[in-house]
Amino acid sequence: MRALLRRWPLLLVAVLAAGMLLVLSCKEEKKEEGTPAATTKATTSTAKTPSPGNTTGVTDTEIKIGTLLPMSQSAAATWGVGISKGMKAYYDYINDNGGIYGRKINFIIGDSQYTGPVAIEAARKLVEQEKVFALQGGLGTEADAAVYQYAQEKGVPDAFLLSGESMFTEPISRTRFTFLVDYVTEGRILGQYIAENYNGKKLGILAQNDDFGKQGEEGLKLGIKDKNASMETVTEYYDSTQNDVTAQTQRLKSANVDVIGVYGMPMQAASLIKTARETLSWDVPFVITGVDAVEIEGALAGYKNIEGAVSVVFSHQAYETDVPGIAKLHEIMAKYAPGVKPDNLTLVGYAISQGMVHLLKMAGPDLTRDSFLDAAESLCKWSSPIGVAPASLSPTDHRYSQIERFVKAAGTDADTFKWEFFGDDISFESTEECTAPTPPPDYDKQPE
Repeated sequence: MRALLRRWPLLLVAVLAAGMLLVLSCKEEKKEEGTPAATTKATTSTAKTPSPGNTTGVTDTEIKIGTLLPMSQSAAATWGVGISKGMKAYYDYINDNGGIYGRKINFIIGDSQYTGPVAIEAARKLVEQEKVFALQGGLGTEADAAVYQYAQEKGVPDAFLLSGESMFTEPISRTRFTFLVDYVTEGRILGQYIAENYNGKKLGILAQNDDFGKQGEEGLKLGIKDKNASMETVTEYYDSTQNDVTAQTQRLKSANVDVIGVYGMPMQAASLIKTARETLSWDVPFVITGVDAVEIEGALAGYKNIEGAVSVVFSHQAYETDVPGIAKLHEIMAKYAPGVKPDNLTLVGYAISQGMVHLLKMAGPDLTRDSFLDAAESLCKWSSPIGVAPASLSPTDHRYSQIERFVKAAGTDADTFKWEFFGDDISFESTEECTAPTPPPDYDKQPE
């Protein structure tokens, strides 16, 4: 589990690729029967409930929001800097337009360095010295695992964690919400695709040897079971510190698998794809985790090598400038983060801040930690401008993203490469029945 955070720094991206807030799609979503394994465990809240009237970090003129991202060390350039730029650009835009009920967002970035020991110290500084109202978008399983119980004990809202690890929502905490589709659910969606398209064939799985890879592997097998498919499976594991998976790829070929499911980070997934195509001349199909559905994967694997690979995402992509919400992203980034190219990293940061602003607006002008959490737990089919499906939360459902859309790798170079949508949305949304609360007075007068 702890190894998950030390792996190649694009985890979030992908997912991010996957990434971001969910918006109402004009397509009809396909609801799969059954409940994913990740939703069957106890949902008893263990969090400290913020005391009524707790306004830590809130004044008449500002709201202090903190985040924990890798801003130094190897993960900074790959993840932290881009995500932070998107977060801050959206808040700068909101502040320039009057803030939320007259309060400007004071956004403070803590450097987690993508490790647990550093993350917890950065969290203590944000909570005890800076006295932030809430945390948002903590990146990575190891860092989040080091911080989540501390934030819970302090009663600090810990919103939109960037990890698909199920422990953050099982059991449910009143104060904590995740942003990504959990690894078991996503694996299940991909497994169903494999079952529908390769029934009777042999599935090879490349999985990282930790909770990330093993939960994804579990999901792939559950998806095959969902479809009552008959498929033999063989799994090859690799350690998170191992970038070259040539040996695992060779063993999968020797096992005569017909299709490969990948639950690895971008570097290792690229190693497998490149080895299969260029070294082994092997035209095997690839179905890969959304963690790898990012722009850089084409460059790492080779654009011709990865062409046709199937994955999933849960938001529109940064290149879709014909989507009004994405066009607005480009406009805001150009003004408030000049020189920063909008991509799926900046998009995810922007999306998280956008979601936070919506909850702050719904909490109303008399903002407390409790009113913010009430707003979060009553989120009902909210359509973000950059998502592909509506998002809902409830007291028994603290997972923001539970709907994904299939994408396929296409393009022959950096200028043309993209992950193109196809097929129907697949939903494991557990908050199916809800009623959106009446917005507070002056809600519509706040910027968005």
